[in-house]
Amino acid sequence: MSFYIYILWIYTRVMQYAVMGVTGQVGGATARALLEEGQTFRAILRDRAAADVWKARGADVAIADFHDAAAMKSACTGVDALFVMTPPCFTSPDPIAENRAMVETLRTAIVGAGVPYVVFLSSIGAQYTSGLGAIATKHDLEQAIRALDIPSVAIRAGWFMDNYRGQIVSSEATGTLPSMLNPLDLRIPMIATEDIGRLAAALLRAEPNEKRVIEFATAEYSSNDVAEALSSVLHRDVTASIVPRDQRVDMYRSWGFTALAASLMSEMIDGFNSGWIAFEGTPAEQLYGTMTLEKALETLSCRYALN
Repeated sequence: MSFYIYILWIYTRVMQYAVMGVTGQVGGATARALLEEGQTFRAILRDRAAADVWKARGADVAIADFHDAAAMKSACTGVDALFVMTPPCFTSPDPIAENRAMVETLRTAIVGAGVPYVVFLSSIGAQYTSGLGAIATKHDLEQAIRALDIPSVAIRAGWFMDNYRGQIVSSEATGTLPSMLNPLDLRIPMIATEDIGRLAAALLRAEPNEKRVIEFATAEYSSNDVAEALSSVLHRDVTASIVPRDQRVDMYRSWGFTALAASLMSEMIDGFNSGWIAFEGTPAEQLYGTMTLEKALETLSCRYALN
């Protein structure tokens, strides 16, 4: 192939993207953003039941479980850019150990498939080695991907605005928003998963040339701010109320978390409340989302109304 024909091939061929976690919040938002941009991509799914839905939307589909290294390698083969995230392990007896096993599968698959560029979901605070609770899973993922000899981008996302989706119905019924964050006016960086998906899609299409860390939030909000936004969205008064520290684990357990997962979540909350879990700042880059807290909650509320 002559040099000029090679250059023409580079600029005319269809880039192949692959996205993990498309049935979840961030992966789904990334996939939707790619579709809105008219991009084709491969959806890497664990559940065959979701395959037809994504095929109908125009995606190529690969079935691969995080515990099947051969299938994951096959799913990653031939892609120009890969979006990676590991699912939460809230129902696992040992979330940290299970996540590390998944990360090792991903690392092996990426290397074996020769993936040239990875964009992945990390978290605020992932620069630290301790005091993270559940965010330790993102630290482990970040360390593994950044150790690879390929360009990569870590999206260190702030607290998900979407975390409040499960409290909309109860807040509307009771007028109370239980808050793990303490004090109620403690402001932490927050971001909507739709914004993360749009950023991830844009990064997949970007020219890969280095290892980057992007810290991503729209603004800092407190539990009082969330209650105020819910009051506007729900058209009723909502007041934030602190969940005592000694009740956190039981609350997480009531939501289906295992004992260790609940304990890790409570440790994470301690990190936020103490100010330990925060963005690193320089040398990381800082980018900002566009969806406000009220708009995010309004969107989540509409989804509930449709269900």
